[in-house]
Amino acid sequence: IASSTKLIMGVNVLWNDYKSALSIAKTIKAKFIRIPVFVDKVKTNYGIVTGSPNDVLEYRKKIGAEDIALFVDIQVKHAELLNKRPIEESALEAIKAGADALIVTGKWTGDAPELTKLIAVRKAVGNFPILIGSGTDENNINELLKYADGAIVSTSLKEGSAKKDEINVKTWQQRISKAKVDDLIAKIK
Repeated sequence: IASSTKLIMGVNVLWNDYKSALSIAKTIKAKFIRIPVFVDKVKTNYGIVTGSPNDVLEYRKKIGAEDIALFVDIQVKHAELLNKRPIEESALEAIKAGADALIVTGKWTGDAPELTKLIAVRKAVGNFPILIGSGTDENNINELLKYADGAIVSTSLKEGSAKKDEINVKTWQQRISKAKVDDLIAKIK
């Protein structure tokens, strides 16, 4: 894919495998990676994950990948926050620790972030880049983009209906609908 497009690409390897993500990104010349847990401590279905920004920065330097940006979730979805604190504290800590962009999510795939939390993050971080990491659709995109600089969108653009008991609401087999993409883009304009 990387050799077939001029689009900017990024890499995310779950759950929090920043070493693989950075290594793949460097190999394919991707511009950024996504790190679900950078400064927080969370409990997931896969165990407890503790952010380790110093380890991320050291590994990025070790492999000569300092040009790869770090897009980091704060108080990530699909997880219970163990170091309970206001989201703006996580945001400021992530910036201080070396994040290049913040990702704000709802509680689950398909859930938009709480607007009050998004506004609190924007007020705390000024013009630092914020992306919406879940729940963006044609009905809320303009409101969310009042406080964010962009959005990661997938679920609302997929064909078909939601799947019951599917952790990601829609399966990987459900394809992105060009018509839904066109509708979302038209809504933004």
